Amino acid sequence: MMAAKPQATHVTSHSAPDRNLPPPVQDFLPSTFLERGIAVPFTTPMLAGTRARPGGRVAMELIVPNPSGGRGVYILPWQDISALCRPTVHDARLTANIATVQGATPSTIRKAVRDTASLGFAGRGVAAAARAADQADRNASLTANFELLLGLVRRAEPPGESALPPEREQPAALERRARRAIARIAPEFGRTPEAIAAALEQLATLFTGVGIGRSAANARVPLLLARLLRVRAALQGVMETRSGDTVQEADLIAGAIDLTVTCARVIIADAASLAADVTILLRKWIVEPDALATALARSDWLLDGWDRIAALWETAPPHQGVEVTLGDMSNLVPALPREIGTWVGHQLNIDADLQRHRRKVVLLEDWRTGRCVVDLIGRNEAVLEHAG
Repeated sequence: MMAAKPQATHVTSHSAPDRNLPPPVQDFLPSTFLERGIAVPFTTPMLAGTRARPGGRVAMELIVPNPSGGRGVYILPWQDISALCRPTVHDARLTANIATVQGATPSTIRKAVRDTASLGFAGRGVAAAARAADQADRNASLTANFELLLGLVRRAEPPGESALPPEREQPAALERRARRAIARIAPEFGRTPEAIAAALEQLATLFTGVGIGRSAANARVPLLLARLLRVRAALQGVMETRSGDTVQEADLIAGAIDLTVTCARVIIADAASLAADVTILLRKWIVEPDALATALARSDWLLDGWDRIAALWETAPPHQGVEVTLGDMSNLVPALPREIGTWVGHQLNIDADLQRHRRKVVLLEDWRTGRCVVDLIGRNEAVLEHAG
């Protein structure tokens, strides 16, 4: 049973798109991740698959898959969302929060999503999950900072100065060794020890998603990759036991997972190589902080939206047919921009099969399954709770 929610959570419109809307963009094939936009986990069914990106004349604009089930997307200013539907209370608050975001990135949108979720308009479970995810990121940042300090101690200490490797040292003794290491290398950068310590904390924040060293497997991005691989294995079973459209949709999603995971592994390896020598990493951060931050954010851009796809599979009700779940998932499979070729060192062919498949929208029903809108909102809230 779902947790109790504030009243008026399920406020939706059942009308077709406003006839004053501009015509949809028919072939939306973004060349960059910024152009593709950042996935926004709306609970309103008509807004499924919506993404946000910086606008030209407005601070932020929405990219909404054609609600009629036809080809193309609508690209709208935030304030025009009412031309498509009346969003749930959660989504109305989320829209207001995202409209104020400065610098649209997966990180800034994720913060807006969690801040909104913590208010409880999508249920207590969603609010608790948002708080837990924030705490997990704070813990991951502390862990990354610890790993950076270990690397700095190994780099700065002369051979034989300490009997124990830093990772086996007692906390108090390790803290003394870390302070000594920072004081030793600070002059190399023309910075105070306090400035170096602050830089390490900033770098730890950038490594929160991908992780560093022995603890990297428990960071957010590697954990998401592990989830996707479990989904991929389940899809293989579907393809071996089903036929027809079900196999085609499972194959579409599986192929997209394969390509995404392959690219993610290259990007994670690049991040790990940056952390191999902490002194070199510090120098990069001092000389070109924006370029380093951009490089370390690539996994976030690549995997944006995939947590929701994984959660759709993981939270599918036992009575729901696999065809319905696959349809929901395939609708959310993101196009992979050609920019990925410059990130992983080779050009990639963007398969047209990665584009979303659309079907007709029926009044009060989902375009694939005929499910009630209210039921879909509940499903979307469950997915939001488990997306991560």
